[in-house]
Amino acid sequence: MTRRRLVALILVWTLPSAFFLATAAIVYNIYRITPPSRLDDAERTAVIATLRAGLDSGPAVPCTVKRPVDGSVFVTVWSRGQGLIRVEGRGADVATAVDDAAEKLRTDRGVRVMAEPDRSAARLQVDLVTGRSPLGGVEAFGIPGLAELLAINPGIEGIAADVEGKTAVLLPHELAANRVFAAKRPSTAMPDFAMGIDFAKIERMLTSRAGLKVTRGAELSRVRTDTFVERPLAQRPAPPVQLYRGVPAPPPLSAKALRAAALEGGKFLVGHLAANGRYVYEHDLWTGRQTDPMRSGAYSMPRHAGTTYFLAELYRITKEPWLKEPIERAFKHLAELLAAGKCGATLPDGTEIDCVLDRTEKVAQLGSTALAVVALAEYQRATGDTTYLPLATKFSAFLLYMQRSDGSFRHLYDPVARAPDDKTELLYYSGEATLALARMHLITGDARYAQAATKGMDWLVHWYDFFIGGFIYGEEHWTCIAAEAVWPFAKDPAYMDFCHGYGRFLREQQPAPGEHPDQDDFAGAYNFTSFIPPYNTPAGSRTEAMISAYLLGRYHGEPDAEVRGQIRAALQYTLGQQIRPESDFNVVGAGLGGMPGSPIDRTVRIDYVQHVCSAMIRASEWIDEP
Repeated sequence: MTRRRLVALILVWTLPSAFFLATAAIVYNIYRITPPSRLDDAERTAVIATLRAGLDSGPAVPCTVKRPVDGSVFVTVWSRGQGLIRVEGRGADVATAVDDAAEKLRTDRGVRVMAEPDRSAARLQVDLVTGRSPLGGVEAFGIPGLAELLAINPGIEGIAADVEGKTAVLLPHELAANRVFAAKRPSTAMPDFAMGIDFAKIERMLTSRAGLKVTRGAELSRVRTDTFVERPLAQRPAPPVQLYRGVPAPPPLSAKALRAAALEGGKFLVGHLAANGRYVYEHDLWTGRQTDPMRSGAYSMPRHAGTTYFLAELYRITKEPWLKEPIERAFKHLAELLAAGKCGATLPDGTEIDCVLDRTEKVAQLGSTALAVVALAEYQRATGDTTYLPLATKFSAFLLYMQRSDGSFRHLYDPVARAPDDKTELLYYSGEATLALARMHLITGDARYAQAATKGMDWLVHWYDFFIGGFIYGEEHWTCIAAEAVWPFAKDPAYMDFCHGYGRFLREQQPAPGEHPDQDDFAGAYNFTSFIPPYNTPAGSRTEAMISAYLLGRYHGEPDAEVRGQIRAALQYTLGQQIRPESDFNVVGAGLGGMPGSPIDRTVRIDYVQHVCSAMIRASEWIDEP
């Protein structure tokens, strides 16, 4: 090979990498905002003391914190979950800017009309601006629309506009509250995959804040803040709570912490259960808006049954008496639907079957009935009460009817035509039905259920018997829960191997501390890209599955330490995400114990709480063991 060809070959292989590395370094240096050197407990306490004196019209308490600040300190007054007042203090350092903000609180008209009890209970949130960097500017060098997709770090950065000598700032929590994130859906095939920001809405918000028209042509910048919030009244004078992406640090992981958190989740669900036995399906914590359980509308019967299953499971493990009546109220609703007679039928052999069908549904979903059986069986496990066994038996007969000879299940049923749908396949339902049959065997000892559950497990696991089956998986968390439930009547090690393989697959989506810059708060969650915040539900549902995988390994004498670590990481993450007294300052309505959709999505749905808190209470039984 000639020298010239050798040089050319080296350049071909190295120049592209060098180009992209250089581009990344340039973008990093231009656009990165250095994380703040955060105030310590004493400094945060001093800042709040100054601001509290201004809010309460007490004697002035000059701030003593001589830290640098990038021009501004913003103070938000939260009362009953709403940000009623926001003032901006300006100065060259924290002390000067905080003193300025305190004087503005002292004279603010909104503060003056607040009743004294409301002022005392109000919580002050402080955002110290610590750095700024350009927003956008890469469009000419990349893909059109790139700036809108990857504009800012959600919940960490705000946006500022400089217009005609005025600066308007939208704080990180204000962007989240106005739902400017997850505005773009790159693929219609994945409607839940959303990223980017809504620039049109941001322009309107900045225009309102500045009092001047703000457009994309304005000089926009990203701002980073050191954020903390005053503690609730009952916890003062403890130091203010440091926030990261609007969330306080989680309590240390322990069986006690998990049990307490699971019970708080149970209280949230009980508090959102109506007299008619239906749940408040969704609660928007930013606004307080809730779905109405007394009206027909968007409601999920599988999630109704799954949520009731968690409450029964919580009752079985904790024996808390306040859980029993709400569980029975939710079951009563299922019985009322059964009494409507829309789904009942008698098979040619005389077997009576029935299924869960909501008032507005025309097609029955296998998952609704399967999870109803799981919930009813769990209640009988907890109480020994066989009141609901006839109902569970009819539902289970339906599950057996919907199972094919190869162990798979039909997922939809037309009660008018009395015919299953043999084509449609939906997520979760086969695993849920297998779990239901395993639970029925547990409470009845009937061999038919054990045989059907074993066939279901064999079909679910061996479906992956193809050449890349051990490298990719679907959503199989119910499958692994069922794999543990069939023990000891089905001890096939293939079930354990499948679930351990699923665990390895999931760990590739679970970031560790230090893996992504500025995103250690995502450690333990499940996410397939660092560009969007993780959803909280998978940290619950997949941990339920991994708990079953770990226990199944113990039954076989092969406990998997990596699975155990995976469980601990996810539970530590979820403990921080749950609404606690420290984090309910911006919650409208009864939100304690709720599990928001993500670190920046404050919508709580009943299944978010169900999955996360089920994982918590199950792990609490062994997590402290060495």
